[in-house]
Amino acid sequence: MNNRFNSEDKIILAIDGLDVSQAKLLLEKCPNIKWVKVGLELFVREGPRVIEILKGLNKKIFLDLKFHDIPNTMRAACFQVSKLGVDIISIHASAGLKALKDSKKASLEGATSVSIKPPLVVGITVLTSFSLKDFQTDLDRNNSIEENVLRLAKLSFDAGLDGCVCSPWEVKMLRSIYKDNFELITPGIRLNIDNKDDQNRIMTPYEAIDNGASKLVIGRSISKAIDPNKALIEIFKSIDSD
Repeated sequence: MNNRFNSEDKIILAIDGLDVSQAKLLLEKCPNIKWVKVGLELFVREGPRVIEILKGLNKKIFLDLKFHDIPNTMRAACFQVSKLGVDIISIHASAGLKALKDSKKASLEGATSVSIKPPLVVGITVLTSFSLKDFQTDLDRNNSIEENVLRLAKLSFDAGLDGCVCSPWEVKMLRSIYKDNFELITPGIRLNIDNKDDQNRIMTPYEAIDNGASKLVIGRSISKAIDPNKALIEIFKSIDSD
């Protein structure tokens, strides 16, 4: 691994499960956090005002709502959220090529309509909560998770998206195909890989970065720590190490 990147740009703090006041308190404790992830739970609870509040704290925002619908609905949703000034939005790659293309185009149009920088759009591949057994049984799939991730990442790339979201288990495979300007964002990061919570395909921060991840989404390992800032600093040190 090299040290040419800024580790603060690699960590996205997931603040789902917190209300606005709790999130602000956590961010005060962790002043070096640049990126936060606003997921469906927090966005539904607080509404678009949470974006304005976080932007007021000078944070970059990954709005992880995972849109998955017919192309017209996804296009309209991406147009609207792109006017909020977020930096990354997520959509399900399994919605299909037309929906992905339309969503990317709408994100550019939405941001342009209010004269702001458009967000990156990334495609969700296979959720990190799936084990191979669950994936094949629940979804009646005969092929592997890796094969599906590869297919959905290619669909995202072909649609002109800016990257995809995958588990750290698939990062090395994808990075061997796609250059660094194609974002590979990985949830399923744990400091202690024995503590899986509701994730299955997990990895340590160092391993994920070393395999080629662009950014790591980390929540409970920081937010539930006795000393969140100490946990964050330890993560920075681990991914900066040679």
